[in-house]
Amino acid sequence: MSVPGWKRSASKLDVFYEAVKLRYIVTQMIMRNFKLKTGDYKHLVSKRLREQYPELNKWFNKVEAYQQDVEETKELKKYDIWMINKVRSNLFAYSSELVEKIAKANEIKCNEGFEYIERIRLEDQAISAIAAIRQEVNFVEEFFEIDLNKYMNYSEQLEKVKNFLYKWKRSTYKDYLSWKEKQSTENKM
Repeated sequence: MSVPGWKRSASKLDVFYEAVKLRYIVTQMIMRNFKLKTGDYKHLVSKRLREQYPELNKWFNKVEAYQQDVEETKELKKYDIWMINKVRSNLFAYSSELVEKIAKANEIKCNEGFEYIERIRLEDQAISAIAAIRQEVNFVEEFFEIDLNKYMNYSEQLEKVKNFLYKWKRSTYKDYLSWKEKQSTENKM
């Protein structure tokens, strides 16, 4: 009998997989929307990764459609390049930080209390990176007057990653409480 999705705890691999997808979406958004790269996305993402994450193709097609609109309207030409570079840099840093924190948390084998606490701290930092990405994208949409959601559902992917992170954190915290209970029982003996 299968466990309903809302009852199932998040796997570390689910979180990592979705975060990597989000990072590729954000990277494509940066490269396409801010005119760093144009042309076919196949040159930007390795064949191995395209095969590993086939659902990214639909996201990239939406990004490409948006890039064509941006090129047609030359929307970003009216803004200083330093500002576009700063926003691009911030988005790239936040998405890299997200994957980094998840990978670090995933590497911690929790046998002691401080290891559980460190993993929970890293999970919190990953959740903070999600918030930072959302804020930066909101700034891009408002300041540059660009509707990114028209071409890609990045917010859907942000929510998905955030929900997986919260489930994973809840699971880690539950394991930590079980470990503490076990330790207190052993200390009483």
